Amino acid sequence: MLNPGFITRKALAEWQDAPVFLPQFQFHEKHRTIIHTTSPENILPLIAQFDVQQDAVIRRLMSLRKIPQKFIPNQQAHATSDFGLHSFTLLKRSATELCYGLRGQFWRADFGLEDVPDARAFQAPIAPGSAKLLLRYQVSELTNDQHELSTETFIYCPDRATQLKMAAYWLAIRAGSGWIRKRMLKAVKSNLEALG
Repeated sequence: MLNPGFITRKALAEWQDAPVFLPQFQFHEKHRTIIHTTSPENILPLIAQFDVQQDAVIRRLMSLRKIPQKFIPNQQAHATSDFGLHSFTLLKRSATELCYGLRGQFWRADFGLEDVPDARAFQAPIAPGSAKLLLRYQVSELTNDQHELSTETFIYCPDRATQLKMAAYWLAIRAGSGWIRKRMLKAVKSNLEALG
C-alpha cells in the first residue's frame, strides 16, 4: 500500500520516537537498510561526508530540480546550484544519530532558505509562509555484525496555506527525494560491506 507521508494529528499524537528538534510535523518519510559490518562507527561519518554529486542518478534528479531556476533572475539561481547536506544546519551528532535542519520555502525555485546558524535558531518559532525540515539518520544494532541505518524526513508547516503549498510540492518531489535517500543508503552500505 502506498504511504503518501501525510501525518494526521491523531497519528502524531500516537507517534513513537518523534524528534526532539521537531516534535510537531505534518509530513514524514522513512527509508532503511541493513548493513553487515564490524565497524558500525563508520556508518554515520560516511553519511556526513556523502557528496550527492558522486552518484549519477542523484546528479540527474538534482538537475531536474534546478530546471525552475532558469526562469528566475541569475542572482537567485545559485541557491540550489550545489545543494547538499552542507546546505543544512547540523543539529546533533552522536555515535548513533545525525540530525540536520533546514528552514525555508522549499517549493520555491530557490528554496527560499533562511539563515540557520545553529540548533537554537532552527527551533525558534517559524513565521507563516515558511516551513521547517528535519533530516534524521539513525544507526541501531541488530546483531554484532548487522546494523540498521535509517533516514527520516520530517516537515512542519505553521499554517494551513503553507501546508497546502508544501503538500503540492511534496507530491511532486517525494518519489525523487525517496530515490535519493535510497541511493545514499545503498552507497554507504556498499562502501562499508566492501571494507568488511
